[in-house]
Amino acid sequence: MSDAYLNYDALKLPQHIETVLLTGAGGFVGREVTQLMLNLYPKLRIITTDIIEPPRLTDDPRLRVVKADLGDTAQIEALFEGEKVGGLIALHGIMSGGSEANFELGYAVNVDSHVSLLKAARRHSEAVLSQPMTYVFISSLAVYGGDKCKPIDRVIPADTPIIPGTSYGVEKTIIELYAYDYGRRGYLDTRSCRLPTVAIRTGAPSTAASSFISGLIREPLQGIPSVCPIAESEADPMLDNMPVYLSRAKTVFRNIVWGLCMPAENIKFGKGDRSINIPGIRVTPRQILAALKQHAGDEGVKLVEYKKDPAVIAICETWAGDYDSSAEVKQGFVVDHVESGFSAAVQDFKDELALAK
Repeated sequence: MSDAYLNYDALKLPQHIETVLLTGAGGFVGREVTQLMLNLYPKLRIITTDIIEPPRLTDDPRLRVVKADLGDTAQIEALFEGEKVGGLIALHGIMSGGSEANFELGYAVNVDSHVSLLKAARRHSEAVLSQPMTYVFISSLAVYGGDKCKPIDRVIPADTPIIPGTSYGVEKTIIELYAYDYGRRGYLDTRSCRLPTVAIRTGAPSTAASSFISGLIREPLQGIPSVCPIAESEADPMLDNMPVYLSRAKTVFRNIVWGLCMPAENIKFGKGDRSINIPGIRVTPRQILAALKQHAGDEGVKLVEYKKDPAVIAICETWAGDYDSSAEVKQGFVVDHVESGFSAAVQDFKDELALAK
C-alpha cells in the first residue's frame, strides 16, 4: 500500500508555532509524533515531557527533554519559562482500563492536570504570544456511549449524543468542554482530537482495554503468546460481532500533527464544537486474526489463547464499531483504505521488527 495518501506535504506549521510542547511524550504515540515533527520541521524547537523522562531521540539542541509531574502546577509553569510555545499537544493520561480500575487517579491525571495545563497555556499565550496558542488535546472516541454506540453501530456524529460509558470517557469529555470554552472565548485555539484505536502499538501492553487489538499481532509476530479477552474460542461469534474502529499508527501520527497545522477556519466543516473524530476503519477481531495468519502463518495463530475477560468485554461493549468521518476528511484529516489499511499497519510493525534485528 502506498503512503501517498498520508500527504505529509500538507503539514505546514503556522508561522507563530516556533516551539511545540508535547506532554505524555514517553509513550508510544508521543515518541513517534515527536520523531515525525523532528523529521518534518528542521527549525522547530520541541519540548517533550512525561512523568518518566521521555527518550532523547536526538542530540539536536532543538529537543528539550523534561521529566515533570503535571499534577504539580509549579512543574507545569517551569515548562514554559524562558520559552515561546506556540503549539501544544496534550497527550498525557491514564488509559481506559487504568481509569476504570482507579477512579481517583484517573480524575487526577485525566482531568485535574489538564485543567492546570490549559490555565498555564492561557497565561503563557497572553504574556508571550501575539495570538492564541494552538492547543491540541488528545481525546478519545470513548466519549461516546449509550444506545447508539454499540459495536454493531455506525455513529453519525451530528446525530449522536455524548454519553460516555466509562470514567475514562467522562474524563475526556470534561476536558473537551474545557478546551471548547477556552477556544470559544479566544484564550487558545483549541482542537480536541479523538483517537481511534491505534494499530499496531509497539512496546509492552498498556492499561487500555483496546490493548489486546495490537497484542493479537504484536506478540505472535515475536513468537510470544497472546490472549484474546473477548472470545472463548476461534468459533466464538464475538470475533465477528465486536468490530473495532482503528487506524494505522502512521496515519494517527500524521493526523495528530495535522491537528496542529489545520487552519482554524477548517473547524467549520465539523460540528463547530472543536472536537474532531480522527478517521479510522472498521475491523473485526476475526479480520485481525486473518491478518495474523497472513503475516505469521499457522504458527502465529497457534500463539493466541482465548480467555474471556468480563471487565474488557464490558468496556468494549460501550464502543461503536464504525463512524462517519466525512466531515473530518473535509477538514484535512486522512483515512486508511478500508480493505488494506490494517494489513499495512501489520506490515509497518513487521518492518520495525526487521530493523531492530
